[in-house]
Amino acid sequence: MSDSSRKMFPIATVMALVTGKDGFDVKEIAGYVAGRSIVCDEQAKAVGVFAAAWLSRWYPKFTGMIWNEASQSWDAFVSQARSQLGDNVSLQPMDERTKEMANKALDYMADAEKSVAAQTASAMALEEKVRELEPIAEQAKALQKKVDELEAKIKTMNTDMGGLRRKVSEYDGKIALEQDELMRTIKDAIKDGMKGMVVASGVAAAAAGADGAPAAEAAPEENAVPDDFGFGSSGANSDGFGF
Repeated sequence: MSDSSRKMFPIATVMALVTGKDGFDVKEIAGYVAGRSIVCDEQAKAVGVFAAAWLSRWYPKFTGMIWNEASQSWDAFVSQARSQLGDNVSLQPMDERTKEMANKALDYMADAEKSVAAQTASAMALEEKVRELEPIAEQAKALQKKVDELEAKIKTMNTDMGGLRRKVSEYDGKIALEQDELMRTIKDAIKDGMKGMVVASGVAAAAAGADGAPAAEAAPEENAVPDDFGFGSSGANSDGFGF
């Protein structure tokens, strides 16, 4: 591969790429070795895994360069790498096989980011709708409370109506019977009164005949009631009371 296809990078930047060190902008070097645009640090770190394997083929000394943050400072690690590889490292893009695997990982990450962005937008839209519906939800709670109160009142009314129905059923038919009995009592009382009047009238007529006065017409039938007495024409029993 010609020198024109290679590019020099500072050893600290190269080591930051292959170790995933935070605080370094390695998007340029990651994009160069991957052969595509790298838009964020997360994508650059993903490329770094493949870049480490790629560089180990060209620089076997990379294999033994493992940074343990707990036991070695970053500056000491970079100094160690500089002593073995120099201040700058000449790099070339990854081979097609390694680049293909790196691109698959990057494509997956890009799709995931789009999905997250879409879900975030949906969540924000949903939150906005929830905020808009909050007043309606409060109104719905108030209405539900009123409905519950009305249902409780209706339940009480139904209980009271059940009691009233039972009381009415006790009088069902009894009122009509008592009314008929009352009417018969009234009729009987009137008949008894009329009998007294008829008897008194007969006695008076007899007394008048005895004194030489003109005899009265024959006394009416003992139990008869004049047809013109009462509240109308004689009834079915000829009682003259119009019932």
